[in-house]
Amino acid sequence: MTTPQDPHSNPPGFTDPYADLTNISGDDPLPPLEPATTPPAQPPSSPLLTGLIIGLLLVALSVAVFQLLGSDDSGTAVGTTTTTDPSATTTTADGSSTTTSEPGPTTTLPDLNPYPPVGAPIPVEKQKMITNGMRINDNDIKDIVFGMPADEAIGSFVASFGDPTDDTGWRISTGAFGVCVGEFERIVTFGYYAAIVTKPGGQETYNGYRHDLNFGDAGHVASALETLSGLTVGATVAELNEIYKDQRVTFVEDPQLGTIYNVSGATSGNLLLWGPVAGTSDDDRVIGIYAPEVCGR
Repeated sequence: MTTPQDPHSNPPGFTDPYADLTNISGDDPLPPLEPATTPPAQPPSSPLLTGLIIGLLLVALSVAVFQLLGSDDSGTAVGTTTTTDPSATTTTADGSSTTTSEPGPTTTLPDLNPYPPVGAPIPVEKQKMITNGMRINDNDIKDIVFGMPADEAIGSFVASFGDPTDDTGWRISTGAFGVCVGEFERIVTFGYYAAIVTKPGGQETYNGYRHDLNFGDAGHVASALETLSGLTVGATVAELNEIYKDQRVTFVEDPQLGTIYNVSGATSGNLLLWGPVAGTSDDDRVIGIYAPEVCGR
C-alpha cells in the first residue's frame, strides 16, 4: 500500500490547517446572506405628523372652495360693499399723525314757499293745453306760458283749481319729469295736471306740464283739462288720430313709459305733444298728454 504524497513536499506529520474549510472556488452557489422572506425596511410612522399633513390639506381645500363660491365675476366677495374712504392721514413734524375726513359735496335746496292764488278764477273750459303752456280763451286774460314766473303761473292755477293736491317741494331732478338730471325741480299737481317748476338762474319758473290719468282724482276740476284741439286723457287712439289727422301722429316704445304717441307738425316736424297710450289699436286709450321735455327744449 502506497502512502499518499504531499504535493507541497511538507514534512511527515504536517496537518493542513485549511482542510476543513468550505471550498468556495468551484461552482457551488454562495449561501444566502439573509432569508428571502425578510421584508424591506420601513421608516418609523408618526401619527402626529400624518394628522398634521391631513389637516393642512383640508384647510387648503376649504379656502379654495370658499374663494370659488364666495366671489362674483368682478372679484368682490358676495355680500360685501366696496367703498372709498375719503379720510386723509397727515403726519406732523414730531412723527404723530392725525386722520381727517373730507366732507362730500352737499346741495342746499331752495326754500319751500307755497304759491298763493293770483287773479280771478279762470273756468277750466277756457284753459287749453298747448305746446308751450296753457292757452286762455279770453282776450282779457293773457296765456300762461313756459318761462313765466312760477308765483304768477302757479298762483293762477291755485286761484282756478284750488290748493294743489300734491307738491313735491324742491328736489334734485332724476329726469323722470323731463327736467335735466341734477337740476332743481318742483312738481305741483292739481288732479291729473302736474305743473313743472324749475329754477334757472335762481328764478322759480313755470316750465312744463304732464297731464296723466295716474296723477290724481278723476273728479278734480283740473282733470277735465283738454288740448286746444280737444284731446283729453281717456280718449281713444282712434280719436287721437282723428283730432290730429292734419299733423303727424306716430307711435314708439319708451323704455320707461311703454308705448307712447308723438304729435309733430306736418310741415315743421317739431314735436307738439306726446304721451303714453295703452296700445295702438283704435280702442286703446290715451293715458297722458305731455308738453315737450324741459331738458333740451
